[in-house]
Amino acid sequence: MTRGASKLDSAGTGSRTHAPLHLVCAAAESDRISDLGGYVFGEIHFGARASALAAPSAGAIEVHVPVTQLGGSAITEYWLSPSPVEHGRLGEIRYGVNEQVLFAYTAFEFSRSGAVLEQRTRRQYEAMLGFLRSQGYPYLLRVWNYLPHIAQPLQGMDCYRRFCRARYQAFEAFFDDLVPQLPATSVLGTRGGELQTLFLAAKSRPTHYENPRQVSAYRYPREYGPRSPLFARATLARWGARDTLFVSGTASIVGHESRHIGDAAAQTAEILRNLDALTAEVSQTTRIPLQGLDRAPCLRVYLRNPRDLSPIRGRIEARMAPDAQIVYLQADICRPELLVEMEALIDLEPSN
Repeated sequence: MTRGASKLDSAGTGSRTHAPLHLVCAAAESDRISDLGGYVFGEIHFGARASALAAPSAGAIEVHVPVTQLGGSAITEYWLSPSPVEHGRLGEIRYGVNEQVLFAYTAFEFSRSGAVLEQRTRRQYEAMLGFLRSQGYPYLLRVWNYLPHIAQPLQGMDCYRRFCRARYQAFEAFFDDLVPQLPATSVLGTRGGELQTLFLAAKSRPTHYENPRQVSAYRYPREYGPRSPLFARATLARWGARDTLFVSGTASIVGHESRHIGDAAAQTAEILRNLDALTAEVSQTTRIPLQGLDRAPCLRVYLRNPRDLSPIRGRIEARMAPDAQIVYLQADICRPELLVEMEALIDLEPSN
């Protein structure tokens, strides 16, 4: 374990975020890593590394997700801390921690055997949950899963449904009551390689939210698989001076049904309505004025078909702040009829 080995120039970082975790999306031609500020938990590259940026920070977790960036400049995500980060490895889990947050990554080689995929997925999640408990960061905030061949059948059931069943079994083995433990989550499909899982966890309990326009995923009917997907629509981490809302992967689903089959622009508009409803739910509870994505500094947009970029981009960018960074990625989505999915991190500043 190396303490503070991933330090960048930290001047001003604490005063900017007042939170133990901060996300910066850096475009290669306009940003330099030395200007970002803070200590690095990890950096996430989608496809090729942003070539103008420096080599990986010493000790930082470096993840390459095998998806293609669309729409111009390559963007890298940097997860930063205002205080020193300790990095380490336990088995297949690589991690970084500060006094409040744990950032970690694990992966295993994808198998075309359905039974093996489920066995490895369950083992991976059980190792993750046990690790968090042993390290004293028992509360999951956010999980990202990148699952090769997500919609392809393996011995009569598609990969996503097998993944969901194995994940359910792992959670069921650890918790008597699953719902309070479910974090914001995304599961996206890649064309090959490893099943990659990134996760954020905290020492203090967050608040999880559901969307009034959607059936909670953990209550989906059995037509979507033998075990329900396990995630909350959003998770709020309360830091004090500035809080963070992690929004799960959100698609054109109302109730539990997919809407606007074959129309990417209409699906995008439905997603924005879902995000408006979700943030209104959070706003009512926290009394922080929110309107959709108005406080989202970074947004990931996953598209099934690159040809849909133009109509999707126009609708999204009309709603975002001018300085928001948007990462457009080609990826497969859990249901074959869904063409686009969006996720966000939203900064909240509590009222006095």
